[in-house]
Amino acid sequence: MKKIFIMLLAVAAVAAGCQKTRTNDAATGTLSFTMSSADDEYNDREEGMLDSKSSPLTKAYDKEDALNSMLVTISNNSGVGEPRQWVYSEMPSVLELTEGQYTITAVSPDSRIAAWDQPVFGGSKEFTIMAGRTSTVELVCGITNVKVSIRCTEQFLKEFTDFSITVRSDAATSDDGFLIWGPSEVSESKEGYFAAADLNVTVQAYRWSDATHQQDPVQASLPVTGVQAKDHIILNIDAKATGAAQAGEPDGSGSSFITIDDSTNDKNENIFIDGLEEIPVPGEDGNQGGEEPDPDLPAAPSLEWTANPDFGPMEITEGMDVNLVVNVPGKIATFVVGVQSSVLEPIVGTSMDLIYDKTFIESFGSLFPTGDALLGHTSVNFSLSALVPMIAGLGATPGSEHIFTLNVSDESGQSLSRALTFVMPAE
Repeated sequence: MKKIFIMLLAVAAVAAGCQKTRTNDAATGTLSFTMSSADDEYNDREEGMLDSKSSPLTKAYDKEDALNSMLVTISNNSGVGEPRQWVYSEMPSVLELTEGQYTITAVSPDSRIAAWDQPVFGGSKEFTIMAGRTSTVELVCGITNVKVSIRCTEQFLKEFTDFSITVRSDAATSDDGFLIWGPSEVSESKEGYFAAADLNVTVQAYRWSDATHQQDPVQASLPVTGVQAKDHIILNIDAKATGAAQAGEPDGSGSSFITIDDSTNDKNENIFIDGLEEIPVPGEDGNQGGEEPDPDLPAAPSLEWTANPDFGPMEITEGMDVNLVVNVPGKIATFVVGVQSSVLEPIVGTSMDLIYDKTFIESFGSLFPTGDALLGHTSVNFSLSALVPMIAGLGATPGSEHIFTLNVSDESGQSLSRALTFVMPAE
C-alpha cells in the first residue's frame, strides 16, 4: 500500500564548552524529515453491478501537488512556545527543537464538506525529543473523506432524460454539504467527495406522460448509513421500462419505478417507488389490469385539497389557500417534496426531504411539519400557504409555473406522487 510518510530524525545535542555545561541552556535536538507518496485508494462499497475492490482517485487529482500543499504543524504538548506550521513544499529540511513531547500533524488545506475532485488526507502522531538520543518517528497520513460515484443504467437514461441526483451530507451546513448530479455530471462520470458522515440521496426524475400530457415526476430517497473515511460509495440507479412489468410480479401494476442500490458493507438497500400509471398491464385473461390488490394492505396514500379538489393550476395570490390533508393509513415512511421553481430552487434546492434531511429541517422546519410530526402518522395537515406566496416577492416572471411534487410512501411501500402547479399572474 502506498502511503504518506513523514520521517522524523531527531538528534538531541547538549550544549557544552571547556569541560563545563551551561545549565541555563535548554537541551535541543535536530529534526529532519521527508514526506513521500500517498495512499490514493478508496474502499469500494458496492457489489453486483460493478465488480471491483478498490478504485484510484480521479484524473483531476495530482498526487504531487496534494503532497506539496499539505499543512504540517508541530506543537509542544506542554504548551511551550507557539505551534510552528508550514506548507510542506516550503518547510525547511532541518529544524531545531527543544527537549520535550511534541505532536506533528499533516492535513490537506482544502477540506470542504462536499466538493468535486477533492480527496482529503490527514494524520497526526506524538513524538519525543530526548537529549543524547536519536528518535525516528513515522507518520502515516490516510484518506479522511468519502468518495461518491453515480452509475445510471442505460434503461434509466432512456426512461428519464431530465433528472437530478442530490447527495447531501449529515454534516452539511447552510453553505456547504451537498452536490447535485445532472445528465452532464453523470455523462462525465464526475465523482463527489464528502466528509466522513452519513449521506442522504434523492433522485428527482421527469418523464413525458401521454396520459397527463406533461413531464410527470418520479422520486426516490435513500439514507446511506455507516459511512466511514476511505469509503467509495457507488450508487447504482436503475428504472424499469414503462409497461414492462408482467402480471404476477411484485410491481405488476406496470408503473415505472426507480431503484437505488448502494450495496454498502454487503447490505443491499433498494428503493422502489411507483411512477406513472399510464400503461395498464394485461392480466392472464387478456383483460386490462394486473393482479388484484392485496387485501391485507392498508389503503394507499391519498391527498385532499378542499380549496382546489381537482388539483388544477392555481394562480399565486396573497392569502391563497394551500392547506392539504395527507392520508396514509399504512403510516408515513417517507415524505419528500420536489421543487421546480426558478426562484425557490436556489433557496430550498430541488428536493425537500421533510423527515430525514436534518440540515433542511433546521433551516426551514418552521414552514412545514417535519420529522416526528410526519413519521408514522396516518393523517397530517400539510400547508404550503406560507411558502408559495413568497414566489411573488422573489421576482418570479409573470406567467411562470412553479411546481411542487408531494412524494409520500407508507410502511408497506405504497406511494403517492402528486404535482401541484402554481402560476404567477400575467402583467
